[in-house]
Amino acid sequence: MRTAARVGLCVVLFGLGSAFMACFKADFLLGAVCNRDDACGQDQGLCCSGYRCRPAPEHCERGENQDTSYESAYAPCDDDEECHAFGMPRCVHREGAKRGFCADLCEGIARNCEKHPDSDSRVCLEVDGQPLCALRCCSAGCVADTDASSCVGQEDCPALCPSEMECLDDVCVPARTSQ
Repeated sequence: MRTAARVGLCVVLFGLGSAFMACFKADFLLGAVCNRDDACGQDQGLCCSGYRCRPAPEHCERGENQDTSYESAYAPCDDDEECHAFGMPRCVHREGAKRGFCADLCEGIARNCEKHPDSDSRVCLEVDGQPLCALRCCSAGCVADTDASSCVGQEDCPALCPSEMECLDDVCVPARTSQ
């Protein structure tokens, strides 16, 4: 009788432990750096979107080191919780902007930040002691130079902000008219 109870208890604990580990694995992989879909555990509902493991679309089709932009990168938000659905940890609020935008932690250089489908001009921002990814722009506007186009304090002219964003202090933020 005691043996049957122990076996039953072990089965229940094993089942709970397996469920916990599955959730832990999905949460642990969410936002992890990747270069191909199978690095994210497709069975966990994650694909490699851009350079990080994100919630999966209907199916994963990305091959190794295939360069893609992440459609939900820099999505408008009001708090961090909204960004977690995209696998991004922070909602960055800039003074003067109506809403914030979702961002990843910057992994040392801006080139490691996600590309947006409409812009690949990325920059790392220091926000509350954390380096975070953002889209770079030129608030003053770019002018053609004899050598190349340039913005004050920037090497080259960044891309324009995506249509649903506007430039504020050299960073693209959600436009005031966006929902």
